[in-house]
Amino acid sequence: MADSSAWCHPNRGVLLERLQELSVAMLRAATTAMSVRSPITELSLAEVAGGCLAFSGPDVPLTRAVGVGTSRSVRPDEVDSVEWFYKSRNSAVRVVISERTDPWLPVILRKRGYESGDFIQNWWLPLETKAAVSGSDDIEIVPAGLNHADQWVRTVAAGFDEKDSPLDEARIPRRALDTFYCLGFADGAQPFFAKYKGEIAAGGVLHIAGETASIRTTSVRIQHRNQGIQRALLAYRLNAAIRAGCRFAFSGTEAPGPSSRNLRRFGFNTLSTSYTMMLAH
Repeated sequence: MADSSAWCHPNRGVLLERLQELSVAMLRAATTAMSVRSPITELSLAEVAGGCLAFSGPDVPLTRAVGVGTSRSVRPDEVDSVEWFYKSRNSAVRVVISERTDPWLPVILRKRGYESGDFIQNWWLPLETKAAVSGSDDIEIVPAGLNHADQWVRTVAAGFDEKDSPLDEARIPRRALDTFYCLGFADGAQPFFAKYKGEIAAGGVLHIAGETASIRTTSVRIQHRNQGIQRALLAYRLNAAIRAGCRFAFSGTEAPGPSSRNLRRFGFNTLSTSYTMMLAH
């Protein structure tokens, strides 16, 4: 663990380490939350080669390994152990590769038939002052309690899936609903609604672990986009993280677009890229 002075002027290595610690904490919390959402699912967490292996169900995106090979080189028998953990549960093997990962691990995985996907751009921001955003009487940010969990889950899941037209919430797959529940209501996660003119228009999560915060799991329903809702939701969570004593915030985007532009407007800097290597079962 780096001393506190590293937080004042963090180098890139420290930031990458903090991001991984936060990612593992969120993965563990989300996996544990699945035991509440789906008690019949046999959940599992394990550690191999410095990484966290999480299983929340064979078809759940949260089922993945984070941090494998980031503290040292990975032996072939350890790769075998990672594969056995997932294959014994009739699951695809998903291994997240970051810039801290042993460079030989992707080589080994490719030779075993793994394919790459789910590329993420990681961002960071030092939390020093409140995040300014143009005020609007039309936008209100409110916490989402457990009694509104289903509405929050359906709002965010639909917002992520909508491309050209509104989505019928009844058609959202169960595994997607389960996944968003675990992302929004895991230990450390704070889910929020954004209301536009009194109507629920969006949702997002602030996840806090120690002195770091993750601004994540944000989507806006298609009929409410381009109204400044995402910016208001981002500013509110950043201010909440500052009030909670966080010193750094992290976020991730899949591709250039409104989310990355908003992060830049608020002063976020690009940190690294990560991706997932997967072997189908």
